[in-house]
Amino acid sequence: MRRSNLRHDALAAALMLAILAPCAQAQQEDQPAAGEADMEEAKPGDKAKTLDSVTVLGSRIKRAEVEGPAPVTVITGEQMKKEGFATVYDALQTLTEAIGNVQNDYDWGQTSVNAYPLNLRNLGPGRSLLLINGHRVADYPMPYQGKSNFANYNNIPSGIVERIEILAGSASAIYGSDAMAGVVNVVLKKDVDAETLRLRYGKAERGGRKDLDLVFSGGMSGDKWNLVYNLQHFDRGVLMARDRPFMDSEEDKPFAVWGPGERHFNLPMLTPYPGLRLRNLDASPSQYITPPAGACDQYDGLYFDARILSYNRNTNTETNRGSYCAQNVFQNWALRTGSEDTSGYLYGTWNFSENLQAWSTLGVWKSTGQFNSFLDAFASPVFWDPRANNGAGGTRDFLKFHSPQEIGASNILTESDELAVDLSAGLRGTMAEGRFDWEAMLGRAEYEVKESFPVLDQGAMRDFYMGPQLGTTGGGLPIYTPDYNKLWNPVSRNDIAAFSDRGRKKAESWLTQGSFVLSGNLFEGWAGPIGFAGVVEAAKQGYRLTPDPKILNQDEDGWYTPFGNIEQGGGERNHYAVGVEFRVPLAEKLLLTTAGRYDKYDAVADGAASTYQLGLEWRPFSNLLLRGSYGTSFRAPDMHFVYAAPSSGMADFTDYNHCFTAGWPNRECRREDFLADNVTVARSGTPDLKYETGKSFTYGFVWDAFTGFSISVDYWRITIDNLIDDIGAEQLLLDDAYCVNNGWTPDGTVRPVAPSQAWCDEVHGRIVRDAAGDIERINTNPINRADTRVSGVDLNARYRIDNTRIGDFGFALNYTNMLKYESRAFPTDRLEDSRKTQNPRTKITASVNWSRGDWNATLMMYQKSGGRNNRWGGCLPFDDGYVPSAGTGCEDVDPASPTFGQSTDQVFQRRAPRRYFNGSVGYKVNDALNLNFYVSNLFDKIYGDQWCGDFAYCIDDPVGRTLAAEVVYKFN
Repeated sequence: MRRSNLRHDALAAALMLAILAPCAQAQQEDQPAAGEADMEEAKPGDKAKTLDSVTVLGSRIKRAEVEGPAPVTVITGEQMKKEGFATVYDALQTLTEAIGNVQNDYDWGQTSVNAYPLNLRNLGPGRSLLLINGHRVADYPMPYQGKSNFANYNNIPSGIVERIEILAGSASAIYGSDAMAGVVNVVLKKDVDAETLRLRYGKAERGGRKDLDLVFSGGMSGDKWNLVYNLQHFDRGVLMARDRPFMDSEEDKPFAVWGPGERHFNLPMLTPYPGLRLRNLDASPSQYITPPAGACDQYDGLYFDARILSYNRNTNTETNRGSYCAQNVFQNWALRTGSEDTSGYLYGTWNFSENLQAWSTLGVWKSTGQFNSFLDAFASPVFWDPRANNGAGGTRDFLKFHSPQEIGASNILTESDELAVDLSAGLRGTMAEGRFDWEAMLGRAEYEVKESFPVLDQGAMRDFYMGPQLGTTGGGLPIYTPDYNKLWNPVSRNDIAAFSDRGRKKAESWLTQGSFVLSGNLFEGWAGPIGFAGVVEAAKQGYRLTPDPKILNQDEDGWYTPFGNIEQGGGERNHYAVGVEFRVPLAEKLLLTTAGRYDKYDAVADGAASTYQLGLEWRPFSNLLLRGSYGTSFRAPDMHFVYAAPSSGMADFTDYNHCFTAGWPNRECRREDFLADNVTVARSGTPDLKYETGKSFTYGFVWDAFTGFSISVDYWRITIDNLIDDIGAEQLLLDDAYCVNNGWTPDGTVRPVAPSQAWCDEVHGRIVRDAAGDIERINTNPINRADTRVSGVDLNARYRIDNTRIGDFGFALNYTNMLKYESRAFPTDRLEDSRKTQNPRTKITASVNWSRGDWNATLMMYQKSGGRNNRWGGCLPFDDGYVPSAGTGCEDVDPASPTFGQSTDQVFQRRAPRRYFNGSVGYKVNDALNLNFYVSNLFDKIYGDQWCGDFAYCIDDPVGRTLAAEVVYKFN
């Protein structure tokens, strides 16, 4: 037992009060030290000098101390299971360091549904590095949000995970590109003492979302060899909106966002919605022609009779524009997509001698899944029907949304098929009489994604529904006499097949890499041995996007696919790097670590990137470590930012420049008044991008305050310059108006820093207008344009109580508070701190573990701040639902309005924190059989936002409580 004295106890009390008072809350999983797999679990209070030398994430030099100059979090494979997580990604997304959001799997137009990225420090998924057993993996081939590549955390087999190490901070001087926000190293098992069969089944208590996880792992060995293997099949079911009655209809949107008309009629859906509708365009406003009796009832409950109603609050008058068959579209929307994953893993070694070992590892992961497409409609052109109005003729258009019963429930979905293969091999040994360890490695990783999705032939579909064109009116309208029975009645599968097909696209990425690492002690210094590590790396990476040729040129007569997700591109580049590290004891209790690295990538304007890192560790007392680190980092331009092939799509926008010339009417620019329709939005790669560059600074302490209790607190700050991103079309249009109006905005405010003339010239050149001044084209390729500064505090605490009368207890607490999130879109802008509006800004996890005899139990709490509500910065509605503009100070300035001159308050509210509890109970029946029971979201919490109009996105996590049971059997 470590001795204590009055001075240490007084210091402990003072430090604890100083740290815990401002933090108020904290978090951390119960975790072992960041050491090798065969290392005993480190308990607070154990002396570091009793440990063998191990390699800790963030350095290639082995050390005796577990803690280093920068904080490292560790999650063990068993801990991950006890806390109720079925996958590696499920566990990692609760990390307090992973404080940023990522694109949801149910987002419209999502292009990477079966992949799950991690967002450390809210700096973006591409700015953290994923390693498997210390080596890079191939990027996910499909671009994230259609723009950039990232690492997929969804294809890591949980059944063979030994531990996961997370360093949240810059580490480019050790690991190279991408390690700006941090590094995640997933260490897979290299030694298994028994063959084990693990079967787990779970389901969401509210319905949907069933999980089946089957794992068989084991190992065998001889005098000179060892083999570890793992086979896993994981089947996660889809969660449909129809499984959640509070999310399956437009009528589910919160009452707080109902407008005046909706409140007047007590109907939340007044505007036309997807369905079956026929319009008479000669009326003003246009009238919806009543469907035939029973038409809406023929589609298995998908459609219902709905009226198009409007209400003028100024005159208190109602308008009924007719009725149509409205679609309950969200019933068939996937809130959480499912997949079926099968993986295999092999790790083997062969000992040539005591000083030389060969090793090889092979990982194969295959996944299939289905997700939303929402491609099921035909919109007719505006046409003249000579039969209308009892033969007098009339102008018409109609919309036909096909139902799953017409197209087929499976045919309406996008299907994915993924295959990832990672093979590596190497030699490791010692030299110079054991003073140095070395390892040489070669590896090849490939990742392939194939997608099959529904497409519709616009020309053939028009022929089917409209029939032959019978001429043109004097006003230029085409003349058709459609068969309206095809609009109102279900269409047969054979008819659908005449104008539908499956489109296919493929995405591939690959990585060939080799490295040589040498580490050991150079010589004995004045205060201890001088540690050294050197690394030489070479790699070639590439990717290729191959869309279906039939969808490349979408026009009114060609094939159509949803959302325009037809990214093209491909390329290959080489990478070379050399790096060194030194570990220098400056005094008996003072240690300096330093590292430097040189990286060179092809196709980068900067040529090469040099990074360095410094770390200090001071142990004034045996139970206290004061530490700090400083490092530079970089990220090579993402390959899709560089090699994206030219592609384009059509969209509608607001022309803010025209709005400005009209005098900013009513201090707002309504799209219907300043519409730029059918604008071509073009994107391509930028070959001469620079490296993103960054800096990271941390300082803090680790304190073994008393027996069984330890605490660490670290302040961190990360900056990124030359951040690469697309220039959004909307931002270009705003800047176009700002530039001609000296920075004034439609709501009457002014930008803090006016756009530079150079940027204004860039903007004007990207917006192409015709002779009349109307927008024809917007070019949005990526550039180095943004800066970001983030800072915060991490607190980790652990406490163990062993050998009590009722068992052993372990407590853990982790807490991250993002103190600042400063960013600007362009160097000429002012840095703005948006912490108050970030979602989330704090995260907490806490856990309690109990064990006694053959029983064990764990309770884990995970909490993130709710972030700003959906009306942040907007105005509260009046009693009738009318919402004034924030640009008028929330005052109603319409003289004809019944609330003219009245005001409401501006809303700056945050959602309540999202807090979830997971639990598990395990019982060891005998040495071979274990039974476990898991509960996720123990209290069945589902959090929403009262100000969210897009109700499908109002819910953070609609799954609710999930129950699972597991049987684990060891064969020997």
